Amino acid sequence: MDTTFGDLIDGARVHLDGAIKHARDHVDGDIAAASKDAGRSLTAMLARCAEDFAHAGEVAAPIRQASLLLTRMEEPGPAAAATHPIPLHLRAAARTWGAAGDMLATHFTRHRDAPRSDWAAVIGNRQVREHLLTEVAGHALALAEILDGTALAREPDVRHACVLLRSPAVQQASLPGDAAALRAIPLNQPPQSPPPIPTVAQTPRELSAHIVDGTDTLRALCHRTQATSPRDWQRTALAASVITDLAAKALTQLIRRAYALNPDREHRLRKALQRAANGVQQANAEWKCVLHAWNGRFAPGPIVAPARQQHLEQVAVRLGRLLHDNPIWTPAEENAAPLKRPAAIAPTTADMVPIVRAVLHSIEGLRVVAERDRRDVTQALRIDVEQPGRSQLLAAYRDLGSPKGRALWSLGEAILLAAPAESRDELRQDIHLLELRRDGRTLDGQAVRKQNRTLRRPETLTAHAAMSDSRLDLSAASSAASVAVRSSPPPSPPVRHHGGPSP
Repeated sequence: MDTTFGDLIDGARVHLDGAIKHARDHVDGDIAAASKDAGRSLTAMLARCAEDFAHAGEVAAPIRQASLLLTRMEEPGPAAAATHPIPLHLRAAARTWGAAGDMLATHFTRHRDAPRSDWAAVIGNRQVREHLLTEVAGHALALAEILDGTALAREPDVRHACVLLRSPAVQQASLPGDAAALRAIPLNQPPQSPPPIPTVAQTPRELSAHIVDGTDTLRALCHRTQATSPRDWQRTALAASVITDLAAKALTQLIRRAYALNPDREHRLRKALQRAANGVQQANAEWKCVLHAWNGRFAPGPIVAPARQQHLEQVAVRLGRLLHDNPIWTPAEENAAPLKRPAAIAPTTADMVPIVRAVLHSIEGLRVVAERDRRDVTQALRIDVEQPGRSQLLAAYRDLGSPKGRALWSLGEAILLAAPAESRDELRQDIHLLELRRDGRTLDGQAVRKQNRTLRRPETLTAHAAMSDSRLDLSAASSAASVAVRSSPPPSPPVRHHGGPSP
């Protein structure tokens, strides 16, 4: 598992607890001086995070002033003093906080004036900034406790530094809260090309987990500089058309299954799935409109799939394997298979969760891709005013990615309604992080109340393709011919007269 911000601050806290334990013992002046110097480094890192990422100058200022007071003026003491557990732990905590600040910085450009990932929206969220201050303040207060236990406790500079570290602003910021979103922030690493598509069967949970990872990489790629050609935009539209078609079909099957499991009662889960399916169908229609606008513009020829295309293809394949009666399904004709029966896709309500979660992450990922492509294509067409079909392309991209808030909310609601009670907290946090990454804002009061109420209550795709080096080419040849990606509205469950529908 990748290291997160929470892992780093936990490590820093372990070091501070170790230093507190040893500070209870008597330490001589040399060890105290080495501890003072290590405390200077730690306070500098704490002030940096408070100022640069929480934008809280009122908290950063006293901690930074304390850092200046702890700056060593005298000559370095004996080497043995620096190896005492107190300065060792404090220096380790300082390095860990430095790494934590560097981790946050990877989500912004060098001068922190633009995002380099959608986690920047999470870092900028007001509550997440408050939780960051809570961690900063808690570690500052712990350092004051450590310094009070050293031989330098009566030194004016150290005593004044401790007063600053316990200032009202720091004390107020130390009030605890739910820091789950802050703790989940990862390192923004360069996206990598995916490994070859597996040729062995995977469980629905494994497929869902890989879809989540793939869509995360797609989102990261959208914040990187890319050399994208019109053919790439066309192939993206094709892959997105396939993904949204598969997602709509998966939701259709789950709607049928939800009715079969509970045909006689008002079923909130089925209604949430229906609302979500309507939104996914709208997204599918928009991507097909973009695809139609590109078709006929490219001559057949060899295609080199960039990393984004490879991830899109793998998301499509894994969604297809959740849905089709072939564990190694691909859109290639030789791997065609009928849809699984609804009862085979989701034997129980709980089995719907990984499938709906995969759809949610897929639609969220395509939303980010749509934003990037709409911006890039619009800029390109603003320059190339002679491009044939320019007005059709502009219109198609203008409509692409229209607000799908109702569909995204309904997918999250369906996940929570279908999930067993013991897994709802984890899933709710996953949904909440997606919301924060979308726009950096938490749910409004009405949405929170609705979600709390939720928690209390409990045909074959025709998209022929060829395989090359274990990489799937969804476009077949990206020729002038349009690609048929069929989708139909999810049918309403049949009216039950004398017997329930077959699963």
